[in-house]
Amino acid sequence: MSDDALRAWASTRLAFVSSEMQALRRERRAVADALRKLGLDVVMFEDLGGRDDDAQTAYLDGVARSDIYVGLIADRYGTMLPSGRSPTHEEYRQARRLGLRIAVWVAADGTPRQGDARDLVAEIQTFHTTGSWETVDDLVSSIGARVRELAAADDSPWVKLGDVVFRAGSIIEDGKTLTLRMRSRDDAVIAALEAMRPDSWGRPGDLTTSTASRAGVARVREVTSSASSANVRDLTITTQVDWSDGRRPSLAAGINGVPYEEQIEIGLRSGLFGEPVSERLGLLASTIDTSDPLAALDGLGLSHDSFEAVARLLIVERMIGGRGASRIEHLDIGPEHNGARPVELAWRDAIQYAGVEPGRRAISGERRSRSRLPA
Repeated sequence: MSDDALRAWASTRLAFVSSEMQALRRERRAVADALRKLGLDVVMFEDLGGRDDDAQTAYLDGVARSDIYVGLIADRYGTMLPSGRSPTHEEYRQARRLGLRIAVWVAADGTPRQGDARDLVAEIQTFHTTGSWETVDDLVSSIGARVRELAAADDSPWVKLGDVVFRAGSIIEDGKTLTLRMRSRDDAVIAALEAMRPDSWGRPGDLTTSTASRAGVARVREVTSSASSANVRDLTITTQVDWSDGRRPSLAAGINGVPYEEQIEIGLRSGLFGEPVSERLGLLASTIDTSDPLAALDGLGLSHDSFEAVARLLIVERMIGGRGASRIEHLDIGPEHNGARPVELAWRDAIQYAGVEPGRRAISGERRSRSRLPA
């Protein structure tokens, strides 16, 4: 990403800097200055003065209006609030609840770290990969690199079209037409996308497609390709899409007293976490989809950021495209440890009645890689 593109991205983002305030005063200021030099607006607790709100409301509101949470943790946990947690801990949890982009650095020398601070680090590392620092210069440099990664991820959103998953340079859609532009050096990806052109009679094939929030069936109308250098090609894929409207299938029905919405949850719990299927379903249990929507990612060696982004496409395709949900409200997937990843997922049921908000469901557990399951 060019410096100009980075600044354009940063100019529309607000970063909240969170840490114990007294011992990390120097680091806080250095990080805030570095973020501002990149073009980001920055807010910290000390910038929230002059308000009538109590302190806790002030800093949680600061997190709520931010896009990125930047956390710093060293030795001290911080002052306990009535909740039994420190401000930094509350700010982190608020950032997670609201789905902010989260980037946390932990001081490299953890020997003098307080027990509560150790517990906070462990909680964060369940769902996020943390950086470390020894000097302020190290911290500023690594934060700059991480911000560039976040900007590049936002600038190149992931898309699934058929069996091909790629990062798009842009996604343009008007409700019916979806236009994807992308640049690639990968011959296999380029060939797979070019093979989606309509056949010699001009008949496009139907392909499932998903983005971070929508799923549907796409018919490719045109694929144009041009070479921008000896080994880079620019592709534009134009499709006509029927997006899922999030409505419950008309023929959906309960099974042995188990509602359709509960069947969706049972199938997902079984597929992701290996939970047994309810005996209430009896002989009709085989009619429920208990497959693991993330099985295709096992063994690919994806980085955590990439795994989480592609996993979201597969969850959206399964839940929204499969008409089991109207929207995904929350998805957190942690780094892999000993072949398992923590997963938290919340969604709204498929729409059954106009003007009635569908029920909310949430599941959590550990998903084990199928390549690590016992024989």
